[in-house]
Amino acid sequence: MSTITNLELEMPISKDATTSRPLMDLPGSTKLVLFAMDQGQEISAHSAPFPAHVLLLAGSIEVMVEGALQVLAPGMQCALPKGLPHGIKALGPSHWMLTMLRGL
Repeated sequence: MSTITNLELEMPISKDATTSRPLMDLPGSTKLVLFAMDQGQEISAHSAPFPAHVLLLAGSIEVMVEGALQVLAPGMQCALPKGLPHGIKALGPSHWMLTMLRGL
């Protein structure tokens, strides 16, 4: 297992892009994915058959859950209940972690 001490060195934010890197994947259970998004990039609304959580590490993102918008600052998190439409937009260059709880 590795330790990430500098997000920009480990996963730089690419101009006009969204990138992701799985950090952990326990089949049928938890999956952690690190995202880097440039300002203005979006993950369009979709739903999932399991709950998830978003944790903002750096930057600013807007999370939409079933039409309700929430702006996150670093250290804030947002729950994504299973079955509800959700999407994410980067308000500035941002790094965030997605935790998928696939066993629930």
